[in-house]
Formats: sequence, C-alpha cells, structure tokens
Amino acid sequence: MAAGFWHKAIGVLWAALGLIIYPNTLPQSGYGVDGIIASWIVFFLFPGVSLICFGVRKHRRFKWKQKYLDEQEPFLLQFRLEIQKLEHEQELGREERKQAEEAEEAARLGAEKEATLAAMRAETEAAARREATNRITPPPPPPSSTPPPPPLMPKNISCPGCGARKVLQPMQSLECEYCGTVLVYS
Repeated sequence: MAAGFWHKAIGVLWAALGLIIYPNTLPQSGYGVDGIIASWIVFFLFPGVSLICFGVRKHRRFKWKQKYLDEQEPFLLQFRLEIQKLEHEQELGREERKQAEEAEEAARLGAEKEATLAAMRAETEAAARREATNRITPPPPPPSSTPPPPPLMPKNISCPGCGARKVLQPMQSLECEYCGTVLVYS
C-alpha cells in the first residue's frame, strides 16, 4: 500500500465515527447544539482531518522521493559504471605489475643460472687444464712455510745465585763452581 494510506483511512474512520455517534447524543445532552458541534469538532473532526492531512502529506513526500530517485537513477547508474570501470582498470594495472614482476624474477633467475653455469664451466676447464699440465710436468714441491731452525750454538749463562758466568753447550746443564746452583741451557 502507498505511504500515508493508513493515516488517511484512520482519519476518515474517526471523522465518520463522530458523525455516527454524536447526532444520537443531541437530545440527551444539556449543552445545546453549539456545544455538541464544538465538542464534535474538537474530539472527532479536527483529529480526523489532521490524520487525513498527515497521510496526504506523507504520500506526497513519498511520491517526491520516488520522482527524485527516478530522476537520479541514470546518474547513479552512470556513477556505478564509472566506479566499475575504475576498479577494472586498477585490477588490470595490478595484473600487469604482477606479470612484470614475474618476468623480472624469471630474468633474474635465468641470469643467476647462466652465471652459475658459466662459473661451473670455467672451473671444469681450469681443472682439465691443471690435470693436463700435471700429466706433462710433475708438480713442483710445495714451498715450506717455515725455514728450518738455525743450529743451536753454545751460550754464556750467568748464575742466578752468585753471578758467575759459564759457557754451556745446547741441552747441557751444570752445577755452578762457586755456589752450587744448577745452571740450565735455555
């Protein structure tokens, strides 16, 4: 049902109820015709007409709103289509970026693979050359990292007890002639 229908229906029913009930009370009341008409207007006619006017106003507003929405519908539809186009373009842009990133990653992996293969080929070729060279000439002896120590020479040792000096051969130990302290070659 249309907006405001129930307000209008209740307003008409209320005013009609007043017309049906009030004339029956005319002979019984002591207020006279003017008092009964005034009370009928206050209690039945005014509220009934108010409800009818409220229902009519609500129905008009509903019609205006519908008219406004009908006028705005093409614009709203166009707006929704534009939003959908923008979202579609953004999705395409995301897909293009994703494809570009995947292509870049594939190129990087391919370059790393080629570099690894080139390094392995170079290492294999170098090993083959070394093996061929080793077959032709014997390898030179590895250079010693430390030169052999010089031969040990006799040392002049002073006694820690008395200060007397004595010459000792390598790995030799003697007793001091003056104080008896043992002297060790170090």
